[in-house]
This record gives sequence, structure tokens and C-alpha cells, in this order.
Amino acid sequence: MKKLQTWVLIICLAIISACSSSENQAIALLEKAIQAHGSQVRWDELRGFEFVKKTMLYEEDGSEESMLVQHIQFKLQPYFEANLNWEKDSIEHRVSFDGLKTRYYMGSNEILNEGFLASKKREIDAAFYVMDKPFALLQGAKNLSYEGLVTLPDGREMESIQVIDGDPNDPKTDVWWYYFHPQTHQLVAYKVKTADHYSLVYNLEMDRSLGVAFPMKRESFRVDSLGNILYLRASYEFTNYQKLD
Repeated sequence: MKKLQTWVLIICLAIISACSSSENQAIALLEKAIQAHGSQVRWDELRGFEFVKKTMLYEEDGSEESMLVQHIQFKLQPYFEANLNWEKDSIEHRVSFDGLKTRYYMGSNEILNEGFLASKKREIDAAFYVMDKPFALLQGAKNLSYEGLVTLPDGREMESIQVIDGDPNDPKTDVWWYYFHPQTHQLVAYKVKTADHYSLVYNLEMDRSLGVAFPMKRESFRVDSLGNILYLRASYEFTNYQKLD
């Protein structure tokens, strides 16, 4: 019995050591990636930024589903604020978050439905979530693991990190994989598993006009659980980046 307990302890310690090593490798890669994208110092100095985002959605057969152009502002200091404006069917839409409350206007009419406003706040969070990487990946209680070299569908080998930002035991928690160039440490692509599908997003071009690397062009593909591409779901263009005071 004593030998069995000893072996169990050895196995547990080995597992803990392996997990710790994987997390440390992930942290080391992220530190290089943050530096390659402009440095944490420059990101922390950025009080806010704005840009124009064009989103094209496609059907499975490749036909265009919809097109949307939004003017987006994110203020980072002294607290997080957001404004998204766009026009659809000749009607102006405005959604904002002032740090406490979400508001939505369709033309001159304010929408007060709490469930609707909660969904719009989630849209704001989702829009920002894909803009502050890799800088935010070392912030908060995230589960990080280094997965070594992974071959993307286009044949390129990238260093991979898995990130679980939430309860890893909750099946509704999204799981993210970030793919970095092994020499330049640039964020080349990321994959996300949501409740009902997988997406693979490529960073095609980057904008460094504000001192940090922001996306300029992206393509998002629906993929299966093995990462095989099913079809092009969306393309994005980000232009007119400007700093906010």
C-alpha cells in the first residue's frame, strides 16, 4: 500500500510539473509576441482607439449574405467605454457602453428592452475581444497551455497556445487557440470553439500606425473539430485607425 501511495504521489507531481512547464512555455511565447506587436508599454499607453470595420458575410455556397460598415470607438482609460455606429436600411444604429450602462438607438428611438441591451453588450465585448490580442492574454485568470508546432490548413507551421478564458469545466466556455509565427512571433491566426461551431481566422495584413499591431484584413472560415476548412464565413477590413485622447 505504501508503494502504491508513493507511485500515485510521483504521478501527480509529474502531471503538475508538466502542466506548469506547458503554462510557462505559453507565457514565454506570449511575452515575445507582445513585444513583436508593439510592446506592453505601448499598449498600456494607449488611452483608446477608433477605426472603421467592414464585415462581409458569406453563405456556404460562397454567395454574399450581408455587408456591414461600422465606425467603432474603444476607450481604454480611465475605464472601458465603447461606441459602435452604423447604417442599415437608411436607418442609423448606435450602441454605446459608458462603463456602467449599455444604450441603443435606432434612429431617434432608444431601445429599452433589457434582454436586447444585454445581447448588444455581448456584441461589444465580442468586438473588443478580438482586438486586444495578444496583449490581454497574460491578464486575468486564464488557463494557458503551449501545444508546440501545429500545421495550419494552408500548410504553414505555427507555434500554438490554447487559451480557456473562463470555467474549463463549463461546456459553454469558449476555447481559443492562437497561432504565432515561430520566428517573428506575429499572431498569424486563431481558432475558437464556441457552443455550436469552430472558426479559424487568419490575420492577412496588420496596421502599425498607432504603434501597436492591429488587424487590417482578416478572413474567417468555418472549420470542423479537426480544423479542416468547410467554407469562408466572413472577411473583414479595418481602416482609418486613430488614437483617442
